[in-house]
Amino acid sequence: MASPGPTPGPNPGETQGVGLTRRGWTLAGAAGGLVLGSRVLGAGPLAGLGLAGAALIGFAMVWVGARRPVLLITRSVRPARLHVGAEGRVVLEGSTATAIPLLTLTDRVDEGERAARFLLLPSVAGTVVRAVYRIPTRRRGRHVVGPLVGSVTDPFGIARRTFVVTEANDIVVCPRIHAVVAPRRGSGGEPAAHVEGSRAPALEPLGEFLALNDYEPGDDPRRVHWPSSARRGELVVRLDEAASPGRVVLLLDTRPRAHDEVTFESAVEAIASFAVSLRHAHAPVEALTTKGDVLGRPGPGAVAILLERLAVVETGGPDYLINVVAGLRGRLGIGAVVAATGNLDAAFVDALTLLRSRCLVTVVATGDQLVPAPLLTVVDASDDFPTAWNAYASHAARRWNRASSLSS
Repeated sequence: MASPGPTPGPNPGETQGVGLTRRGWTLAGAAGGLVLGSRVLGAGPLAGLGLAGAALIGFAMVWVGARRPVLLITRSVRPARLHVGAEGRVVLEGSTATAIPLLTLTDRVDEGERAARFLLLPSVAGTVVRAVYRIPTRRRGRHVVGPLVGSVTDPFGIARRTFVVTEANDIVVCPRIHAVVAPRRGSGGEPAAHVEGSRAPALEPLGEFLALNDYEPGDDPRRVHWPSSARRGELVVRLDEAASPGRVVLLLDTRPRAHDEVTFESAVEAIASFAVSLRHAHAPVEALTTKGDVLGRPGPGAVAILLERLAVVETGGPDYLINVVAGLRGRLGIGAVVAATGNLDAAFVDALTLLRSRCLVTVVATGDQLVPAPLLTVVDASDDFPTAWNAYASHAARRWNRASSLSS
């Protein structure tokens, strides 16, 4: 999940500290000054005032120390997965386990850079507590929320006792998702029904009729074509053909020299958008970086894991571009590689050109510096990634349909 579920604090009511407020320190300074002034000036009434102030401080400390409210509050995020630019809310909900005095709750965000504060009125045990506040989603990444801290102040505002109500959580803000057409998968995979792509003979009874073959021991009995077998007087089996799209591999360029902050964020959003569009097309998703990190493999929850890893991916680290490409060249079942980079340089072009003989290769460049790449399909996404990609995908689909109609 992109955000943690409800997480109660392990020790509700655990004391964090008892101390004086700003008003309390002012009173303490005044009381000390009165006592010192009474000695210097020989004025006994001043000492009495100072001692009265000290007694009031002592009373306030005892009062807040005796108040030990217990609250059982959990923290959750709505929606469960946050994305950049979307509205996100943190929900605090639970109840009081004991009677509570006037209480202030403070939930810290981004290690104290921001804070949400709530005031709870005095209430009895079992009172329902619920508060909601917005979580910033201006940038992707992992944000620390909490701990949720309660504070009790005496009626005079002199002393304060603070305690942890709920421990901190990490909340992950995933990259922005754009509505884009899923990348074309090419061929080279296993035949499957209800998909598009180059057609190949299928051993399973799916797709469209291709030919009739003589039955051989070991053939699937379901493929026996009984009408033809009756006419011929011997068993024949039906051979079908179906599309055999290969797997799409998404490659994110993490080399620092290819990016600035803007181009890298756009490249990350491109990989995230492709992954979601492939999931909607019921296609397996695999994603890598040029430093060799595996962002996602096909399987249950693969896209959710991929989005969480994209939320924290950064530029830098070792440059294993050549090794990654060499690994892809040696693998079977890959129909297409879609790479997202910033400024397209010669090293990236030369590496990906090596894959051209094995599968479809498309480069999405989010920067405005592009070297010539005559053997690769390059989508210039420096201005607006989703518009540029969808225009390219629409044009490619028309060419594909035209070629398919001519071949048939």
